[in-house]
Amino acid sequence: MGEFGIQTGALSLDWPTAVARARRIVAGCADPKPANLTAHGAQLIFGAARFEDAHTINVDGRRLVGKHILIATGLTVQRLPIPGSEHAITHVEALQLEQPPRRLAVIGGGLIAMEFAYLFARAGSQVVMVVRRDVLTRIDREIRESVADHARQLGIEIRTRSQARAIVPEGDRYRVRIESEDGSLVEDVFDQVLLAVGQLPAVAGLGLEEIGVNCASDGIPTDSALRTSVPGIWAAGDVRAGALKLSQIASSEGRLVAHNALSGTVSGFDERVVPYLIGLTPPVAVVGLTEEEARAAVPPVGIHRQTYREVCPAGNVVGEPDGFLKVVFDATSGKLLGAHAFGSGAPELVQQIAFAMLGGLTLRQAGNALFTFPGLSEVVWYALRPHPGDPA
Repeated sequence: MGEFGIQTGALSLDWPTAVARARRIVAGCADPKPANLTAHGAQLIFGAARFEDAHTINVDGRRLVGKHILIATGLTVQRLPIPGSEHAITHVEALQLEQPPRRLAVIGGGLIAMEFAYLFARAGSQVVMVVRRDVLTRIDREIRESVADHARQLGIEIRTRSQARAIVPEGDRYRVRIESEDGSLVEDVFDQVLLAVGQLPAVAGLGLEEIGVNCASDGIPTDSALRTSVPGIWAAGDVRAGALKLSQIASSEGRLVAHNALSGTVSGFDERVVPYLIGLTPPVAVVGLTEEEARAAVPPVGIHRQTYREVCPAGNVVGEPDGFLKVVFDATSGKLLGAHAFGSGAPELVQQIAFAMLGGLTLRQAGNALFTFPGLSEVVWYALRPHPGDPA
């Protein structure tokens, strides 16, 4: 703040107020939806559903019949098969805590695990991540290595190639037994243990097996039109096998199922250009292929990297000069294949590349656009500028 000429007194975090604000925002997004649905003629019935046959479901004793049925039941939290796992909290329960724990173990290394590790580290907790392999394994290697380095700078301890083997209560704290890849065991004590080892498709109790709907460990397999193995039954969103677990995909797939089921024409869902955010501070944003995926699929591959610091005054003006944007493209045709960013405004930068990808623009064509000055979008402009040897 002093760098901006703003003088402040003592600063402190009011955790209950911050959490209450977050809940109000979530409620503001969710509360209008039932009324919006009923206003457009939808009937809402709340209860536990189970299939009786391919066109009939039973909801707490009430039978409902439909020509088409969409399964969109989402995910449920996965529990570790270890002693004491019932003492761990989930990411949902973490936001019910009255105060941030002084010392927190985060078991897992995926998106939710990293997001909550960042959240609590920023809130003042001492955070230790216990990660079976490595953090954020599904995103670009260069980005995840940068995130891991930044996390360590925040004080987050990342214990990779490690697994929690037991959680033992000790008064109002918890002793966690942690096994390393070499078989060595250590024990550490925490105020809370946050379990974030992934989520499973919420299909238990639906009776899918009895009516012949195929179901895999990662969800319900479908074709590109989102049809399951049983005609008239569709699946969309997080419950669908192979899908990225993102709200924007679930929403788009729901609309597509409605179109395919009711319009008489069938279209497929295209997941090639799906931008998404990892809610760190600063954030990570991703679209398309990673460098590793591109090199395996469409060699030769070109890479452009643009740091915020090299673009004056973009990051400097907002006081956040640390960050970079990485653009992946076909080195022969110039076709844009992906973009990955870590830094302030990363989602907005990556979204611009996503639009260019949807429009089929090449690196050079997208770089011919004019970008706002001054602004972080200038980073995109520099990242798209041709280098010696780039395709014409």
